[in-house]
Amino acid sequence: MKKDITIRDKAITVLFHCNRIGIISNEALFELVKKLPEAAMEEFISAVKKEYYDNYNKDFNVSDDSITVEIWGHIFAEQFADAIKSLTNIKLIDNLAERINTHCEIINIGEREHDNNRFVWDGLAAFKPAIRALLF
Repeated sequence: MKKDITIRDKAITVLFHCNRIGIISNEALFELVKKLPEAAMEEFISAVKKEYYDNYNKDFNVSDDSITVEIWGHIFAEQFADAIKSLTNIKLIDNLAERINTHCEIINIGEREHDNNRFVWDGLAAFKPAIRALLF
């Protein structure tokens, strides 16, 4: 199921599947995160989890901090790749940046049993304050 979730006048498209969600990474999401990295994420994640519960009659079993860090990681990896692409004409680097961008177009977040790299984001969630300080 596909649904737009609007937080502070920014519409973010979310793809809902049993045990996982996909967040379309776009300019609205980036602006929301950039302006209000924690408050906006809390509102957004709460709305996503409510919608997930309404559709599947069960909680989405991923911590808010893990979701936040994963969203930040994907957004800033994409921004970094775009910056690198604009600085060079080296085909190898451009191809790598394009692969990063393709991977970041949809932020796929799954529950532990349905996401091979959930452990990475769960582990990084403990460092959320430090990550926030570095990024913002």
